[in-house]
Amino acid sequence: MGEHIDKSPRRHRKVQDTETVQGEGDYQAARRYRREVTDFVSKADIDALAHEAAPDSAREARDLALAEERARDRSKGDDAADPGIMYPGRKPDPDR
Repeated sequence: MGEHIDKSPRRHRKVQDTETVQGEGDYQAARRYRREVTDFVSKADIDALAHEAAPDSAREARDLALAEERARDRSKGDDAADPGIMYPGRKPDPDR
């Protein structure tokens, strides 16, 4: 309710700093996320974390497999890791 709408002509408005854009892209949050993910992956023992996250029982493994199957049934089948979906003709990066 308390928002101020700038009704001055466009040429008199202040130019917004592109570093503070919010909405479609929060650049600061994106940089912070990339930096934190890079730090985590470089320092973490990924194999130990994967082992720790593994199901504790056959029943839990079955439940997880069923949940994954249900989720795949609902999905459109797009694999975000496959660049050929977003960029036709592009080959997957073998280093990923």
